[in-house]
Amino acid sequence: MRRKVIAVLVGAALGVGAAVAPAAAASSGSGGEVNHPDVVLYKGQHNKTVKISYSVKKPTSAQIRACFDAQSFPQYGEEYTGWGGFDWTYDVAYHDRYGNYVGGGAYLYPSKAAASGAVTSSRWYDWEQFGRYKAVATVDRDFEVFGVDEDGWDWEHYCQLPDAHYSDTFYFKRATYLGVNVSPEPVRQGRYVTVKGTLKFWNPAYHYGDGATRPLEGKKVKIYFDPAGSRGAVYKGTATVTSKGAFSKKFKQSKSGKWIVKYTGTSTLTSDRAADIVKVK
Repeated sequence: MRRKVIAVLVGAALGVGAAVAPAAAASSGSGGEVNHPDVVLYKGQHNKTVKISYSVKKPTSAQIRACFDAQSFPQYGEEYTGWGGFDWTYDVAYHDRYGNYVGGGAYLYPSKAAASGAVTSSRWYDWEQFGRYKAVATVDRDFEVFGVDEDGWDWEHYCQLPDAHYSDTFYFKRATYLGVNVSPEPVRQGRYVTVKGTLKFWNPAYHYGDGATRPLEGKKVKIYFDPAGSRGAVYKGTATVTSKGAFSKKFKQSKSGKWIVKYTGTSTLTSDRAADIVKVK
């Protein structure tokens, strides 16, 4: 015969710390993890979903033992025989850069999903604010521990772990498009080449069917040169993008190699890079 004891345990009783506030949470810990990639709208896109990686971890042996020690009846000679009945919920909520709740991302439980894997996020639309967000996962876990006393009675004790909070910062961005062409090519040794190109971004028009790539006027691109056979690229200078999305800068070239242009991006725009190989004759 089995006797059941219902006992909700807090962190102190289980020998673990109190739940961490979402604002200070890490992306993983003893209770689970959350990993949310950036959401990027590319040319022609007005909405997007991504895959959120997640996991829910089982209680540790120390937590299981702590629950049994706190709830068992040693006066009846009860001894530990095992544990089971593991149950959990996993709730992902979105917060903006100010910490305000802006919507839910996913809600999982054992009959709906495995304890680890990937789940599709809520859909992000171009009318929502671009920039920094945080995916905050709240993990709720409970289980049972079992024992038997000196008279042969079976006991089961219900244990609830404190909620665990984990978060991952991600960005909602628009894609940038960087192109470069270096001329003349080939070039005579010691002569000048012109590194020129364009930098634009996808600018959705906040309703379906519209939108266009627009110039990133005033932005800076960094220019590097990687000589053939060298150990790596060397920074050569910076160019500014015009109102038409163009940039141009001249350099002297003495060896064959690759010209590389980089745009570092922002919290609302992706980074990009482009390259062109020029031979010296």
